[in-house]
Amino acid sequence: MRGPTDLLYLLTRAERLLARRLSAILDAEDCSLDAWRVIALLADGKGRFMTELSERAFLPPGSLTRLADHLVEDNLVYRRGDDLDRRRIKVHLTARGRRLFQRVDERIRAELTDVPLGDSLGALVEALECSPGHTLAARQSR
Repeated sequence: MRGPTDLLYLLTRAERLLARRLSAILDAEDCSLDAWRVIALLADGKGRFMTELSERAFLPPGSLTRLADHLVEDNLVYRRGDDLDRRRIKVHLTARGRRLFQRVDERIRAELTDVPLGDSLGALVEALECSPGHTLAARQSR
């Protein structure tokens, strides 16, 4: 590899190839890749604020709001105001959303058994998150 431009190309290509492989599974569940990103982020059961979801799902706030509206209509998530600051909205998976996550996650894991997801990828992501100017890392260090 010659430099950061090559890395950007390879990461973009990897993301698009992975998305293509996941599309058959997600299409069978009538779930978009963006919706899957949100559902997977919520799968830990802790809930997430809309601002964090927007950043971590790579969606502008307006697009996330529209997507969350659809997920609420499909009874996959629900929204609640924060106990301390009612202006902040926290999103959680419903029981139906958890079942969808478990079903799709199992199929994805079975489909991707041939993809090497070793420690080096995790180390790369960690290094990129800790780099100067990364907003999530900057927020977490405060």
